Amino acid sequence: MMVKVAVFFLVAMTLGVASALPIQETNGQRLARGLPPNPPKFMRSWDGRDLPTPAMVAKRTQTSPTPPNVYTGRLDVRNLDGSSVGHVRNWPGGGTIGGTNYLGPNGDLLVKATPSNNDLYDILASNPAFPAPFYVGAGGNSLHNNPILAKGSRNTIDFTNVAQTPPGSKPVATGSGGLYVESAIWSLNKNTKQVSPKWINPDGSSPPTTLAYDIRENYLFFVGDLAAYNEGNDTPASAVNLFII
Repeated sequence: MMVKVAVFFLVAMTLGVASALPIQETNGQRLARGLPPNPPKFMRSWDGRDLPTPAMVAKRTQTSPTPPNVYTGRLDVRNLDGSSVGHVRNWPGGGTIGGTNYLGPNGDLLVKATPSNNDLYDILASNPAFPAPFYVGAGGNSLHNNPILAKGSRNTIDFTNVAQTPPGSKPVATGSGGLYVESAIWSLNKNTKQVSPKWINPDGSSPPTTLAYDIRENYLFFVGDLAAYNEGNDTPASAVNLFII
């Protein structure tokens, strides 16, 4: 009889405790009553410690990094005192990139400079408004401009869009118009982002190469001797530098 009483007492106690335990509300129910959400649930580790329930984290999207030694932007033409003349233009038709843009940002040429070897870079137009070729380089027409630069010579070579040529190569003939071109003529200062030209003559010699700008004609070109070019010239040009910005 005593055993039955004890069992009955334990069952009653268990039911009493169970009925006394509060029923946990959902977070939605608690928020509707103006209460804070339930505390986070924990799971047990192998050694009995409480571990937080892992949160589901969305995967992050990553943008592809720009490859090292590749530079993008506009080509800024600057006077030797550092003042900007303007950005290289991106115009359809005649002239293409051979001058500066004054028609607003949409007329600026965008470029990507990629190393051709350890010392020289190709500069490729990335938004050309003109037909191919798309590399920024130098071109001399044997019918008009002798593609030879030298001290004491007034010869000029156009700053223009050209086909890709090997780095350090002699001028490469393109088309039927006698145009001789070079593309990988640019060295790049990685600190200042200045790009400097180096033309190779047909005989393999490497003359001084000055990028010049005639502001009256809005004309960019290369010359071996700017003083010789300007002598007796009623529209003299000025030496300029080129930067990727």
